Amino acid sequence: MMGSSSPSSARCPSCGRFVGIHDRCPHCGAEIGRRIALRTVKAVVLALTLLGLLGLWWMARHTEIPLITVAEATGTVNMGYVRLQGTVVRGLHYDADEGYLAFWLDDGTGEAYIAAYRDVAAALLASDRVPAPGDEVEVAGTVRVRGDFLSLTLNAADQLTLHRAQPIALEAAHLTRLDEGERVVMQGEITELRSPYEGLTLITLADGTGETTVAVDETAIALGGPLPTLTVGSGMVVTGTVTLYHDRPQLAVATTADLRLLPAPPEAAVARLPIAEVDASSGRVRLRGEVVALEGFRGGLRGTLADESGTISLVLWENLFEALPDPTAFDVGALVEVEGSVNRYNGALEIVPDRASAITILQPAPPLPLVSVAELSAADEGRLVRLGGVLGRPKPFSAGVKVVLDDGSGQITVLLWSSLAEAVEPQPAEGVAVVVVGIVQRYRGELEVVPRTPLDWRPAAP
Repeated sequence: MMGSSSPSSARCPSCGRFVGIHDRCPHCGAEIGRRIALRTVKAVVLALTLLGLLGLWWMARHTEIPLITVAEATGTVNMGYVRLQGTVVRGLHYDADEGYLAFWLDDGTGEAYIAAYRDVAAALLASDRVPAPGDEVEVAGTVRVRGDFLSLTLNAADQLTLHRAQPIALEAAHLTRLDEGERVVMQGEITELRSPYEGLTLITLADGTGETTVAVDETAIALGGPLPTLTVGSGMVVTGTVTLYHDRPQLAVATTADLRLLPAPPEAAVARLPIAEVDASSGRVRLRGEVVALEGFRGGLRGTLADESGTISLVLWENLFEALPDPTAFDVGALVEVEGSVNRYNGALEIVPDRASAITILQPAPPLPLVSVAELSAADEGRLVRLGGVLGRPKPFSAGVKVVLDDGSGQITVLLWSSLAEAVEPQPAEGVAVVVVGIVQRYRGELEVVPRTPLDWRPAAP
């Protein structure tokens, strides 16, 4: 019975008896045909498996990862492996404890959140390939689509390609909103240090043409180490990306390594001259005089400084004016001493202080008397006045906001340019009582008042 149940391949072709694994029949001695050994079968199967895996690896390495735009990333590509190209925007986020690095990428069609974890983040740090705002990058990884939110996880450090433009040297006076995203290098003197909240340090840097703010956040410190010892009056070179804060350009650094302190230059004596002796070749001078006029322009204030010998235009950049110990004391009627560079603008000489400490208020501006709307006439055009009253309904226009002020004796239009309208407190609203300081102007035959700085607009006392 056992023989009949055995496979035919295990029987002798001559006597028909069971031969098992023998190559020669143990019963009749007949030759049995050689069969493939089990060991050989296993070896062939293993070789084919390895060959298949090798083929898959080769295809994965040599098949191009599809490049898509953020707008094309719909639910059909969710959890797919794709490439994105774009510009790094906003600040970076780095958590040293969690080993987590992330940034936002904008490719012109939308934004994607790019994240790297643990070993990948560590490899990017070790190879000095941490992106900064303004950098052009290409990333590849697993994409996730959740409604309007698109994220991509870097699975390997070599899946990030970074191109960082060489920084261009720029002076503070030439820094504008149009430079947003540009990588620049600036050298100057630290004139102020502030920390609005824990984790953010704001450095005011003056370079002779004006001042700008340098922002150092906790991510820059986590990536580059603690800030160097900063003191007002120290020289510093900053390499950073131009970002906007309330439409105001500033520099944001990627790491604290982008800050380099300079040795302090020797103090140079600056001669104090009468205004009449100042000319285009004077360079840096010190002047003493009375502020006889002061009006606002986009980015700062332009005034007239007068002494017994003559007058000269005075330019104060907005951030420098705000850095004064008491900005309200610097106004028409104030006696001041100013140190700065002499420039020529539109054919006229002007003095431009480069730091708040270059301005000394010897005698503050006298209080401006409150006048009524009914007192004003066309003869007051160009006059600096102080009015109090209740606002009507604001009327926005392309360059700002106009709002009627009613003080009981009459009504007058107050013109707030857009940058000022966003900065004043309280915000213009119907029924709000305010005190306004401004220059009287005429527009289409009607009088209006134009404030110069946010300090010219205050809530009225109860």
